[in-house]
Amino acid sequence: MKLKKVVQAVALCGGLMGMGSTHAALMLFDSVSDTGSILYSTTRDGATLSATMQFTLNSLSAQSATFGLKVSNDSSGPGQNRLMSFGIDMVSPTLTGASATGSWDAGINNTFPSFATVDLCIWRSNNCSGGGNGNGLSEGGSDTFSLTLTTAGNFLTNGISFTSPFSVRFQQVGNGGNNFEFAGCVLGTSNCGPTQVPEPGSIALMGIALLGASWARRRKI
Repeated sequence: MKLKKVVQAVALCGGLMGMGSTHAALMLFDSVSDTGSILYSTTRDGATLSATMQFTLNSLSAQSATFGLKVSNDSSGPGQNRLMSFGIDMVSPTLTGASATGSWDAGINNTFPSFATVDLCIWRSNNCSGGGNGNGLSEGGSDTFSLTLTTAGNFLTNGISFTSPFSVRFQQVGNGGNNFEFAGCVLGTSNCGPTQVPEPGSIALMGIALLGASWARRRKI
């Protein structure tokens, strides 16, 4: 997913219980090989929760699209901090089905704790709501799998858009060992580290500063 395809007003990482995104952020996939990543990062009960979901559009037709996903759980600290599920609040055009391979599953119009109903949910547990303390992706773990989406509309018309909030659920978190859900952000956009892209105004100011420094050095020579 090219950065120019990301529309984001304000998408703050680490929001508590679904309050992380005060304005909608959008990811658009309209060409094969488009990529985009969601970063989840916050702290809870002494633990650092961190996970990344990278989407790569592998195939696209009018009614079907297949993504390759790479999921990593980089959490640390007390607790098991198992990554159980993550969701996309709105998907356009409207989905008629979703499925995943390997240890993962996917569904549409699922209940996600603290986020009500999400258009798309992907889980490595009993269901979108979690469950099964031995399930989930463990700390330091990563996994790759395929996600297939279908629609009665047409993916080719305007591509496939994912709109925030982008929810995630961890289980057995930190010292308290409780469950925790929060919102992520689009990696590589403003307010979402670690790979922030400088805005044009900042680049221009940096250029002026460098020219000034160069001029000052010449004056001294």
